Amino acid sequence: MQTLLLSLLLATAAADATAEQRVYVLGSSLNLRKEPSAEAEILEKLQIGTECRVAEKLDGTWLKVRCGEKEGYASASLLGPEKPSAEKLKAEAQDTSLSLNQREDSALRAASLSPEDVELQKLLGTLFFERNLELVAGIKKPKTLRTFKHTCFNQNDSSCIGDASGAAVKDVKIRAETKGNLFVVALGNAERVAVYRGRYKIDKVQVLTGEILESTGFATTSVMEKALFFDIKPSPSGRGDLAFGRFALDDASHAILDGLPREWAVLERSESGIWKAHWDDCLKRPYLLKFKPDIHGRWLLLIENVGMDAGIKSRWISAVSKRGNEIELTLEDDGVAATRELFKLPEGRGDIAYLGEKAYSFKLDRYPEVHHRCLQGGP
Repeated sequence: MQTLLLSLLLATAAADATAEQRVYVLGSSLNLRKEPSAEAEILEKLQIGTECRVAEKLDGTWLKVRCGEKEGYASASLLGPEKPSAEKLKAEAQDTSLSLNQREDSALRAASLSPEDVELQKLLGTLFFERNLELVAGIKKPKTLRTFKHTCFNQNDSSCIGDASGAAVKDVKIRAETKGNLFVVALGNAERVAVYRGRYKIDKVQVLTGEILESTGFATTSVMEKALFFDIKPSPSGRGDLAFGRFALDDASHAILDGLPREWAVLERSESGIWKAHWDDCLKRPYLLKFKPDIHGRWLLLIENVGMDAGIKSRWISAVSKRGNEIELTLEDDGVAATRELFKLPEGRGDIAYLGEKAYSFKLDRYPEVHHRCLQGGP
């Protein structure tokens, strides 16, 4: 009887000790959940250094804790008995013997504890890009998600890629870094950050061709925004610029459009029934219809018109579907009603396609030329 009573007393004392145990949030943030499950409702986001009391230990993965007035479940791996130190974490972030992943994590936690430390902000940003460049260099079997082109104007490589990322996007901050033929670009607004990892080359006429090999994103925090975009202002917005993510197409749509030639010569049938290509003497090439993808997964349809309709008509492709030999394109622009156009592909071994009633060929040099002479200042 005495043995049983002693056991009960010891168990009660252990329970009381557990209930009084102090723990601190070690991660840059931690979700306090309604149930011990990663899928459970989030009651509150706890910041690094938050003090909690352990109410119950579960299977070693979860702890039931009380943090201020809130009680819920939190991951045991992100809680510890010692309050995290910004100085110690900063030293870890600067320790080159550690992996980039470890150093970045330590820098993030340190910056979260000391959000006004400018040196930490810069260090976190540097480590973020170094780790992402390491990630893209480690891709063994790269799979191109999408391609893009951009003309550089006496810029360094990272600046040119940054310009390509900011084209026709409004209210985003952009930073790009390169190493060898690899690049990482981050762009974001007050809500989210997108990260593109890829490779690139620049030809003799300063045209950059890039390939996105991986892309990811995350919700913006003030700490990461300061680190990634330190001293960077939002890209200037112009007329026609789009909200971040607008008109980005899905993988199935990309697959359809990727199967098409990017450039098609504008054709017209003569009175004798011969197809001829309208030729731009200024640019020394035919007038074109272009399918132009960008770094964000959007596609722009450009049509160079001649004659009375001279000029360039451009519309974003917002949806794509294919049935047999026809591709239906939904074309949009901000402030312009959506229209649907059928692009009828060449039949058999032919090379002539139709967008509406107008004809185009992907064989740019096959047909006799109808020249439009180059006037001073343009055609």
